[in-house]
Amino acid sequence: MVKPGVSGGVNAVRTMSLMEVPRAYPQVRFAVRFADGREFSHDAGARHPLAGTGTLVLATAVARLAESDPGLLGERLTLTADHRRASRTGTLRRMDSELQLTVDDALSLLVGTGDGACLQAVLEFLAGRGVDLLDVARTVVADWNLADTEITGFEPEAGVTTPADLCTALSRLPERVLGWMGQVFEPAGLASALPGFGPRTVPHHTVAGWEPASALSGEPTGDLSRTGFASVLVLPGAAVVAAYHPARQQDGTAVTPLEVSTAFGTLGLSVWRSWAGRG
Repeated sequence: MVKPGVSGGVNAVRTMSLMEVPRAYPQVRFAVRFADGREFSHDAGARHPLAGTGTLVLATAVARLAESDPGLLGERLTLTADHRRASRTGTLRRMDSELQLTVDDALSLLVGTGDGACLQAVLEFLAGRGVDLLDVARTVVADWNLADTEITGFEPEAGVTTPADLCTALSRLPERVLGWMGQVFEPAGLASALPGFGPRTVPHHTVAGWEPASALSGEPTGDLSRTGFASVLVLPGAAVVAAYHPARQQDGTAVTPLEVSTAFGTLGLSVWRSWAGRG
C-alpha cells in the first residue's frame, strides 16, 4: 500500500475527486452508493464477467444454508490432492498432504485469498450432503432481484453481472459474509489505497482480487486475466462500491496488473474522500 496522494510503490495511486475518475479511467465501469442516498456511476449497467466476484453469491449461499443447519459451518472437510489439481488459484494448491479444516475456515480462505482448492472441497462436501450450491446461489440472485446477473458456475470466469447489481448485492450481504470479508487483505483492488496501514486501515470489507494480486507478486495468472478484473468494497456506514476493468485498454493493448490496481486504488480512495468531505 502507498500513502494517499503519493505515486510509486505497488500502486501509483492518483488523488482526484470522484467526478474526475471517469475521465481519468474511462474504461473502468463502476457504481457507488453512499449511505446518505447519493449515487455515482460510470457504465454501471454494462454486463461483465464475474471475474471472481461470484464469491459473494457463493458465500451468501453457504451462509443461507447455515441458517437452517446451524452446525454446518463447524463441520470438517478434507482438502485433497484432487482438490488441489482442480484449482488454478490460491496457495493451498501447492501443498503435498491432505488438510482438514472447517467449512467456516474454508469459506474464510476462499473469500480472503480466492483459494480454488477450498472451493472444490466445499462444493464436494455439500454435494455429498445432497446440496446443489449452484441452485442455492441462483435463488440468492433471484431473491436480491439481480436482473443482470447470471451464475453459471463458481470459477472466476463463470457468469456475468454488472457494477449496479454488485452494489445491490453488497448492500444486502448477511453479517456472516461481511465477517469473512472483513478479514481480507487486498493489495490490488478498491481497498488497496485506503488511508492507514494493516489493522489501522479505514474499516472496510472486500474480497480477494487474486488476478491482479497474483500477477503483482509474480504468480502466473494463466487465462484468468482474459475475463478482466473486478473488485468490490464496503465502507461500513459510508458506501458500497463495485468496479470492473476490461482485460484490454481502449487501444487494444493488454492491461497490466499495475494499471488495474492503480485505477481501482484511485477509485476506492476517491470514494472515501468524497464521503469524508475531502474532495
